[in-house]
Amino acid sequence: MAASPSILHVVGSPRGEASASTRVARAFLDGCAEGSAAPRVTTLDVWTADLPRFDRDLAVAKLAPLVGETRTPAQEEAWGRVERVVADFARHDKIVISTPMWNFHLPWELKHFFDLLVQPGLSFGVNDAYEHVGLLEDRPVQLILSRSSRFPEGSPDDFQLPYLKHVLGFIGLHDVRVLVVEGTTLPRPAREELLAGYCEKARAAAVRF
Repeated sequence: MAASPSILHVVGSPRGEASASTRVARAFLDGCAEGSAAPRVTTLDVWTADLPRFDRDLAVAKLAPLVGETRTPAQEEAWGRVERVVADFARHDKIVISTPMWNFHLPWELKHFFDLLVQPGLSFGVNDAYEHVGLLEDRPVQLILSRSSRFPEGSPDDFQLPYLKHVLGFIGLHDVRVLVVEGTTLPRPAREELLAGYCEKARAAAVRF
């Protein structure tokens, strides 16, 4: 019997149960669990996870081999934590990323997670033509994005979706599906009705994930 697929849910909102993106993502994951092979879900909340801070010391450790220098033992130990972040991400069969839009982009802790994940030699490399190539094996990625306002497709004010699609493609993940939840600052009960509708859409989308 084939093992059930593993899903990593990366939570980008700090608002817990009050978060629209997290709520819709949980409905999506509930829909995934209704299939014949219920997935094994791991949650990575970027606001509470023990992620290394990408500070000056890590930046120096990152660049050392690229400029012909040897990492110190302390730098090797620090860099090992970054390697584990990439390895933990890469071992999952499918990825779900839920996040609100903050100032047209991502919450800073989620951006920090991507700053850890996108590393030369670990998640991307350079081929003989000096072109960047993703090193991670492609797999399904479901984005569940919430916005308080509505943005037309291709809006120059939207740095959330274009960034996520670009950075995921950069590391080799091209099978990206998108569910955008808009208008999340409506007053109750209109907000509840809105989110209930998006939760139904999320459960339906889970069937094809």
